[in-house]
Amino acid sequence: MVGGRVLFKYESFQKVGAFKARGATNAVLSLVDEDAAAGTLTHSSGNHGAALAFASAIRGIPCTVVMPDGAPDVKVAAVRGYGADVVFCAHENREERTADLAASTGATVIHPFEHPDVIAGQGTAALELLDDHPDLDLIVAPVGGGGLISGTIVATAGITTNCRVVGAEPATVDDAHRSMVTGIRQPGVVPAITIADGLRTGIGELAFEIMRSVDTEVVTVTE
Repeated sequence: MVGGRVLFKYESFQKVGAFKARGATNAVLSLVDEDAAAGTLTHSSGNHGAALAFASAIRGIPCTVVMPDGAPDVKVAAVRGYGADVVFCAHENREERTADLAASTGATVIHPFEHPDVIAGQGTAALELLDDHPDLDLIVAPVGGGGLISGTIVATAGITTNCRVVGAEPATVDDAHRSMVTGIRQPGVVPAITIADGLRTGIGELAFEIMRSVDTEVVTVTE
């Protein structure tokens, strides 16, 4: 259908069911003991929260995840199942609530995508792809906050100049596409309505700068 051989990397088989395990584990295991002592903290609708809880359990440190009111029960259960405490708040207050908790507890905030160690960890998926298939000429990565695609861009560029990285985004939440077209980071779409619930987040500042540095193309697809 696309005129070429297509390979899929099933991160749904990754620990916690998502590529997020890569970035969270890298970030947590990279913490110096002094920073790790007070535990970790993040805000997440589910996948990154579960990943951070999993990584923190490996390190043997406490973890707190700020989750939006009405988060799916299965995702709340996953976060708690890995040993983290869950704090609920309105979706629009997640950044403020996380900052307040960080100030009161001293926990280290591990942002879902605005964190260089998280981005580096996500990039290991591309390293594995290129290790198995060094002749790849194109990698397509989904774009939400941008942690996966920016990590993919950095990892791919460090190995080969013959493989292009392209982002894919739902047409109904096309802020990354518009950001690349205009050269200015656009705010996330509100309300963000798409079946791809992991891609509803607006593109992050760090990810956008990485994408813009190599003029990354972002294509949009319908539901």
